[in-house]
Amino acid sequence: METKNTDANASEATTESTTLAQPVIDTPSEAEAPQNESTVQPQASQPSSTPWGVIITLFLLLIVAFASMAGGYYLYQQLQAQQAEAAKLNQKLQAALVEPNQRIASLEQQQGQFAASVESAMAQSLEQQTQLEERVSIIAQRNPNHWRAEEAKYLVRLAGQKLWLEKDPSTATSLLKAADERIKSMRDPSLMPLRKALSKDIAAVASVKNTDISGTVLTLDAIIDNLDKLPLNRAETHFSAEELADNQVSESLNDWQSNLAKSWQALIDDFVIIRKRTTDAAPLLEPDQQWYLVENTKNKLLQAQLALYRQDQVNYRNSIKLARKWIFEYFDLKDQQTIDTLATLDALETLKIQSVSIERFAASNMLNQLVTYGNLMTEETQ
Repeated sequence: METKNTDANASEATTESTTLAQPVIDTPSEAEAPQNESTVQPQASQPSSTPWGVIITLFLLLIVAFASMAGGYYLYQQLQAQQAEAAKLNQKLQAALVEPNQRIASLEQQQGQFAASVESAMAQSLEQQTQLEERVSIIAQRNPNHWRAEEAKYLVRLAGQKLWLEKDPSTATSLLKAADERIKSMRDPSLMPLRKALSKDIAAVASVKNTDISGTVLTLDAIIDNLDKLPLNRAETHFSAEELADNQVSESLNDWQSNLAKSWQALIDDFVIIRKRTTDAAPLLEPDQQWYLVENTKNKLLQAQLALYRQDQVNYRNSIKLARKWIFEYFDLKDQQTIDTLATLDALETLKIQSVSIERFAASNMLNQLVTYGNLMTEETQ
């Protein structure tokens, strides 16, 4: 602590001495001039450097502040422009949405009106239905033959199914006769028009030729299943008795020349054989071609079955003819199965498919009236 005080006192003394000595020295000597310049220059430059740095710093701060103010003003102007543009777009959008909103409102109003009209129509239909059910129940209670009429209607409907869907006119005729028996058992003279319509329908259905489609289809199925078992044609070489006698070698030694000639001829015949045939040669097929032949024949028979169900007489006969032609050309005609198959196809080819021209039974409307109202409606009431 004492050393620090002494140093401080010494520095104060030196400063006072220098400050007191400067006004006294007017013209220093040449020897002391360099020493005084070296001591005076640092003291003169130190106070002059500090104000310029502050000025430059303040100037830079002013520039930064001005730039930030200018940038903020520019951003403010851009924000104001964007807000103005957004306001214009919002106004345009609101103007554009006015017409769709009006249209939606009108559609909602129309939908409400339509729903109200539908509800009213449904209510009216339900009311009419309930009234009709009540009337039918009253009529059914009054008429004890109601269930017989229902049964006759069901039999006529079943006859139509047998005739148009199953192509069975004989069963349809039986069902129509059963329906006529139900109407007859009611013993009501007012139902004579209905019985006349039923008799007309029975005569029309009975005139339809009964084509046994199901039996024909089963016969074609049997032929298709047996096609793989039918033998195909094979080329056979038949030699006449004269050719065999000419080629035989005799056992006599005297015929050695002829035997030699026959042996030489047989040797030559092993290389080249030329024979004349007076009949058509049976075609030969490779194994893969045999498979295609059988499959194509099956396909034609399946097409014939489809034509039966569609009542297509032309395609049915063409398919049967083509299948029979292939069997006749490529299968063994000496085999009994092949012969039976060809005979069956010949019989099936003569089958006539008769289409049903009846579109609707004449008694259907009358039966509906009888079931619904309990009696036949006249033209005036209809």
